[in-house]
Amino acid sequence: CTDFQTANFLRGRKLHVQFLLFTSSSPSCGELLSADDGIKNSSFNSSRETKIIIHGFRVLGTKPSWIDGLVHAILHTTNVNVIAVDWVYGSTAAYPSAVENVTQLALSISQFISKLLALGVSGTSIHIIGVSLGAHVGGLVGHFHGGQLGRITGI
Repeated sequence: CTDFQTANFLRGRKLHVQFLLFTSSSPSCGELLSADDGIKNSSFNSSRETKIIIHGFRVLGTKPSWIDGLVHAILHTTNVNVIAVDWVYGSTAAYPSAVENVTQLALSISQFISKLLALGVSGTSIHIIGVSLGAHVGGLVGHFHGGQLGRITGI
């Protein structure tokens, strides 16, 4: 299992993104997806819908307490791929520092989604769920994909 990173305000400014996959067969154990061939060799199922969760600003540099509950709730109701975007490094420090990383984060997620699309995932099967600053990131990702993604929910 891979879990979220932990940062602090002194070393939490530089963006480092991780994509953690959760599935019905492994709802409590995040599988780290590497951007290259790691997706093909993972539990990711390209025929299922994909929910991408993006957290927001992290004052203390810790994993959001609500992530596990949301992942479990989604997987309890439907059989999908759930990908939690861990950008604790980059979202911790002063709020303006986190805001400065939003565009680069959106580009990273957009590139990741492009790799999913290349594997045969339908753009309309992708649902982005962004919380707080993550909602802004989700909107940018949608913009970068020309409005072709299935759904974006900002919380």
